[in-house]
Amino acid sequence: ESLLIDSDDKNLWFMWGKIKRRYIVGETFAMPVNDAVKLAHMSKRDVGRVMSQLVKLGALHLIQSGKSGKMSGRAAIYRREI
Repeated sequence: ESLLIDSDDKNLWFMWGKIKRRYIVGETFAMPVNDAVKLAHMSKRDVGRVMSQLVKLGALHLIQSGKSGKMSGRAAIYRREI
């Protein structure tokens, strides 16, 4: 978590807090962009960047990348690692 704090990104830290509070370690969850926007109160533009940073830092593992589009029906699936 020290890497998250040192990143100086409030959106990153807030999203991690919401994920940490909602999901336990090892749990797999789907995170559509619209749900992430509502969960962390950030713009759609920032969601992809924040989630990819969480994956790079090792907090999450990306199991399946989502597909853009309202009719695609495929959300990104993540597993909480720490």
